[in-house]
Amino acid sequence: MTKKIALIGSAPSSIRLAPYHDPQWEIWGCSPGVYGVAPRSNTWFELHRYEPGQTWFSPEYCQFLAKYPGDVYMAEVRPEIPNSKTLPVDELVAKYGPYFFTSSLAWMMAMAIEEGATSIGLWGVDMSATEEYGYQRAGCQYFAQIAAAMGIEVGVPPESDLFRPPPLYGVSEIDHGQIKLLQRKRELQGRLASVQQELEIKRNEMFFLQGAIDDMAYMASTWTDKKPVLSPPDLNSSIDDTETPAPCRRAIFSLGNDESYGT
Repeated sequence: MTKKIALIGSAPSSIRLAPYHDPQWEIWGCSPGVYGVAPRSNTWFELHRYEPGQTWFSPEYCQFLAKYPGDVYMAEVRPEIPNSKTLPVDELVAKYGPYFFTSSLAWMMAMAIEEGATSIGLWGVDMSATEEYGYQRAGCQYFAQIAAAMGIEVGVPPESDLFRPPPLYGVSEIDHGQIKLLQRKRELQGRLASVQQELEIKRNEMFFLQGAIDDMAYMASTWTDKKPVLSPPDLNSSIDDTETPAPCRRAIFSLGNDESYGT
């Protein structure tokens, strides 16, 4: 007897390619990125802490979980989700070890094996490039290898990166492709260092010009189209005490540098 289980992730490259319209396939979904895209599913996995109102748990997604007609596997049963079931974490860890349950898809693959799947397909699962997915990918690869060793057919569409193996440590360094890519990387790093140096020079030039503009703004507001209210006195001229009031005389003299004036 065959039992085909399709595991659905949210990667746009292949999520819409899953066999939703083939009744031979059970559809297992997870995450808010899937429920609005997959036209049908039989089982759901939501293993994160249930926190309505947080970014992951939008009101729409919470309503979807509450009304879901099939089993909803969770870290714990929630009364708000009538069909919620506790994921058998202890049993799975006891059987497969604690090291590779690195994503919802890894738990789903282990459950598919336990459910007696004869075929496991993964759609919408790339786990490419980023640090998070690099960490998660090994978990799926681990369970795929276990399933294959048990005679279970495991596959992904050609749009998926999931089963691309990493370079073999050390020995892959003599591979022609690795040598070519390493040289290209070094070239780009050299160009990047040059651009960063030029950028630093331009940044310093920008700061200098900004300072010069600020100085020009000060000069424009202080030294243009204005005459001083009081001019420095002509120290070679005599002052007629009868014509210049004493306070004014002292004020004018105070502009001088000779302390003998201004008395």
